[in-house]
Amino acid sequence: MTSAPADAGSSTLLAYPPSSVSGSIKSSHGDEAVLTYDELQEKEAIRFVADDGAGATVLFSGTTRDSFKGKQVTRLEYEAYTSLALKTLSSLLEKAHTYVPFLNNPIPRSANAAPHSISEEEEDRVTRCYIAHRLGEVAVGECSILIAVSSPHRKEAFVVAEWLLEEVKKNVAVWKR
Repeated sequence: MTSAPADAGSSTLLAYPPSSVSGSIKSSHGDEAVLTYDELQEKEAIRFVADDGAGATVLFSGTTRDSFKGKQVTRLEYEAYTSLALKTLSSLLEKAHTYVPFLNNPIPRSANAAPHSISEEEEDRVTRCYIAHRLGEVAVGECSILIAVSSPHRKEAFVVAEWLLEEVKKNVAVWKR
């Protein structure tokens, strides 16, 4: 078993499976995915995706709520198969730049945007992505996942952030209890 501090000011150690360890990975586009026992930092996520070519930055912060299906919740616990989770996250970060939802279903433009303000040949509609997921105990009100996406245009940033969230929930080897 691997140990992690119960909290920053505590000397108590919590035991986690050896595969559920902190880690991070960068994509070929400079994106990053992080699995950590530390508190997630929203400002850090926004700074990471900041780019002079981005006209939009979207941040999703998923927090632990106090009830689920009528039952009181005081905390959630997250475990991961870290090596597999990071491999899957890396693949998602790569796909965020070139894969759907754009190529097969173009995103409608804003009412104030020129109809062809983005070149039809422009493949990379995302500037940068960042995903961070907590491991261990996450109390009510605390953030368990951050997804930040920057893009030249807001609709792409919103769509990719939501797509990443759904893909993380469906496919990444992180489990809550």
